[in-house]
Amino acid sequence: MKFTPKHLDENVNVSRTHPLAELAWMLGGLVLLTGILFFALGVSADWAASKAPISFENWLGETALVQFPGEENSALNERLQALLESLPSDSPLHQYRFRVFLSEVEEINAVALPGGNIVVFAGLLAQVNSENELGMILAHELGHFAHRDHLRSLGRGLGLALASALLLGENNAASDLISNTLLSFRARYSQGQESAADAFGLQLLNARYGHAGGSTDFFARLANEAGSRIPYLLGSHPHPGARIENLNRLIAGRGYAIEEPQALGEELKALVKISANGTAP
Repeated sequence: MKFTPKHLDENVNVSRTHPLAELAWMLGGLVLLTGILFFALGVSADWAASKAPISFENWLGETALVQFPGEENSALNERLQALLESLPSDSPLHQYRFRVFLSEVEEINAVALPGGNIVVFAGLLAQVNSENELGMILAHELGHFAHRDHLRSLGRGLGLALASALLLGENNAASDLISNTLLSFRARYSQGQESAADAFGLQLLNARYGHAGGSTDFFARLANEAGSRIPYLLGSHPHPGARIENLNRLIAGRGYAIEEPQALGEELKALVKISANGTAP
């Protein structure tokens, strides 16, 4: 007797949907789930950053300093202290023990590290022409501390590393790259965070000197060298021209006066000259 299987019109084990369509739905769902997870991690990181104790930051800061070799500089610390004395008495920044380090790196940059440590690169110091310009740079970094951007950036990096590990596994090139970038503590803030730090720095600069003169001079020189704004669209820093426009709007809106910037002190002049020559401070 020959067995003839009966054809089943309704079979729950056989899908009527094309396999490629099912794959697309699965991938779409995975991407959506990952996006929700990363958003949740980002929100959690922002909340944790606002609650993290200074003692935790100090521990992170000592770890980060190892990756940013430099010498603590008394002249830069003196300028920073003058800015801190211009802060309101109830400012949370008074809880930090701030220190400024000068690095031999020829990059035009400065970074705010956890625990109140600020590293100014020789390449940036070589471009400074007045006390007010330096004050704006240091006040900008204080703005990152005021908004706790350094911890928020680190927390979102941890979220990205976790999302990569969940999707691709722990031992893959993407998660390794993310981890290495994260552990470098190089603060790569969003353009919104940079603009907010500029606004904070401008307010503090005005409180320190009684006017906003010199607040845009440094960015003006960078703008002349930067050229097109297109490369900045995906960058962490706004184009120097955009920063100048935003600062000028704030100066006009807040009614700040513009006066002649203060010339560099002799000690700073020597530091700037040494940095420009590429020799060790």
